[in-house]
Amino acid sequence: MSDSLNPVGSRAMAIASALAHATGGEKAAARRMGPEGAPVFWRMVARFDMSPNEEPAWHAITKALALLTPASATESIHADGRKFGAVLADGGDAQATLDKPVFSELRLARLLAVRGAARYDALERAVRMLARKHPKIDVPSLAWAYLNEEGQRIARSYYRRLDQSARTREKETQNV
Repeated sequence: MSDSLNPVGSRAMAIASALAHATGGEKAAARRMGPEGAPVFWRMVARFDMSPNEEPAWHAITKALALLTPASATESIHADGRKFGAVLADGGDAQATLDKPVFSELRLARLLAVRGAARYDALERAVRMLARKHPKIDVPSLAWAYLNEEGQRIARSYYRRLDQSARTREKETQNV
């Protein structure tokens, strides 16, 4: 089943869409939100009838999506296939030939090692770094990064993107 067709993917896509269509003030409130939440978050809690146990993860996911959604955005930041790990590697430039990843391998290893409540903070720092570049991203893959403490999905897409870039560089040097 595709990530965007499962309940997690559907919920994440709905939140990204709601943020894209929110007012500038609502987007700003979602980017700044603390434990009290923000209107856009609470609307999604009500819409999806989230349980109190689900709220912390979806609070963090909503904030991350808000951080990645530019204030002037009128469309979702979603881009099929632009997995979170790949975007960490290339900073949002799918065409870049990487000499080195934007998010270093050491930082990735540290991110993948973090567990518990500190994981949301580590993911938010990574998202803030990416947000400066206004990348498009596969929204369900970002949600899964928050929901699944095992980092295999992130690592796979990160290293797949690095490998793709290395193969592109090899072809370019062979064709010279």
